[in-house]
Amino acid sequence: MRPNISRINLSVRPVIVGQFGPPTLACIRSWGGQGFSVGMVCIRSKREPTPDSRYLDSFTTLPPEKVNKTDGIQIVNEFLTEFRASGVICINERIACWLNDHRRVFPPDVALWLPPNGTIRDLLSKRKQIEIAHEVGLDILPTYFITRDEAALNSIALEDFPLCLRPTEGGTVQPAFKVHQANTPEELKTYIASRQEIEKPIIAQPFMNLPNLVVHGARTTSGETIGVQAFLVERKFEGVTLTIRPTTLERDLRSKCIEFTNRFNLTGNYHFEFLIDKNGGSVYFLELNSRLGGTTAKVYACGYDEPMLALRAYGIKGSTLKIPQDRTVSSKEALLKNFYYTLTNRLTPLDFPDEPWPIRMFKTLLGLFWYRDDVFNLGDVKGSISFYLGVLRLKFKK
Repeated sequence: MRPNISRINLSVRPVIVGQFGPPTLACIRSWGGQGFSVGMVCIRSKREPTPDSRYLDSFTTLPPEKVNKTDGIQIVNEFLTEFRASGVICINERIACWLNDHRRVFPPDVALWLPPNGTIRDLLSKRKQIEIAHEVGLDILPTYFITRDEAALNSIALEDFPLCLRPTEGGTVQPAFKVHQANTPEELKTYIASRQEIEKPIIAQPFMNLPNLVVHGARTTSGETIGVQAFLVERKFEGVTLTIRPTTLERDLRSKCIEFTNRFNLTGNYHFEFLIDKNGGSVYFLELNSRLGGTTAKVYACGYDEPMLALRAYGIKGSTLKIPQDRTVSSKEALLKNFYYTLTNRLTPLDFPDEPWPIRMFKTLLGLFWYRDDVFNLGDVKGSISFYLGVLRLKFKK
């Protein structure tokens, strides 16, 4: 039985659209723990496992090939109707736009807990983000937006190498990548030539061997900022977060983050990514994501309830938010992979910090026993087992 379920809570029936992974599982646990009846439209192929959790009341499958298709939106609509959903949310900006575009199809009493498409598309532009970041006074590294244009590639200052490359928008570069380091102009040109398609420019900035600062928060439909909290990323693997823990946020940076979200008239949850130079005192803006994402499950394991903040931004009432606990959270799966890569000498400069392999192996082993996992939860063993069995099945099939 779920504890402290009120009649009000029982009337809230959120549905999340996305793949079954740490972010969606965190949402299911958060909302189910509030006493809400939780549904899921799970984007999965036939070979992928079905979602499960003690807090998941019902789900339906949306095949990936039906996303952005008419019969796909019909699957979503039928589930929202049968589940008697009170609202729907997702973890992907393009799917959010797809749902917004078909608002008229859904039952009129189903709310879309999503920003307007205009806001989403503005935020998808890293060029626009950097423009606004400049205007609100955030520090930014020298930035280039590059394509195959030879003159643009040759214009990059030599002192800015090595460069860190990132897509300006997800899904606009093929083969896809998250982050890549180019040490010389020749390496940069070779990498650009290896991309079969560059629909939107690639963002390039000087590579900085620094930890990340992640700032989570939410903005309500009335323009109020709620739940702003900073987290320090002291270890990265393959260029993304490996460990995270709560930290303090300076008042000036907090004000600039709020002004940034106000400029975009953002609604819902968000998280900023910065590089932090503790010695120099600088904090460099990288980007803002207006969605649930890679750090959602990790900060939730710290005690920061981003999934509930996402709903509070749209007027859904829940229990009082707690102060995050001073603990380090990671992923056992990522730690094991990091250990294997260290053992087989496959790490790159994107794996932070740069340290001798015996020290890295020791800290990774220590983390396997000491760090809180972002998925395993004694309160939802069913959800934990379902996720990890799914991971093992996929790896076995590969």
